[in-house]
Amino acid sequence: MNARRFGMGLSLLMLASVSTAGAAPALPAKGEPCQPVIESPWVRSAPPGAASLAAYLVLRNPCGSDIEVVGVESLDFGMPMMHRTVEENGMSRMRPAGRLVLAPGESLRFEPGGLHLMLMRPLRPLADGDVARLRLVLADGRRLFAKFPVRRSAP
Repeated sequence: MNARRFGMGLSLLMLASVSTAGAAPALPAKGEPCQPVIESPWVRSAPPGAASLAAYLVLRNPCGSDIEVVGVESLDFGMPMMHRTVEENGMSRMRPAGRLVLAPGESLRFEPGGLHLMLMRPLRPLADGDVARLRLVLADGRRLFAKFPVRRSAP
């Protein structure tokens, strides 16, 4: 009986700790670091068998100090990366995003034609209505998880 209660309590604790995209962040407990917030996440759908997809979001820093995004991870893609679209000699090209630092109160938009998450080597088919699981990696080692709905166009 105690094991059952423990399991239920653990499940409820895990559910309570999962943040939903777009929801206002809970204030951190005393002594816990402030968390940046992922808003409006989505992945652009692609034809079946596509070798890459792109993801977009708004990252907001409500904290009192700078944050730096150093990477992206995913259970659904073998090679997720942060890219920026730039124009060189009249042609659009993708380049590594470079250093992404957000000052307190700033937001950073990952959007079509600019900064975006390039999602290479899908590990499973993703169609409209599915959800991709992604995490942004911060320089201090923290990870920000969000579920990214797969859509034809921006929400």
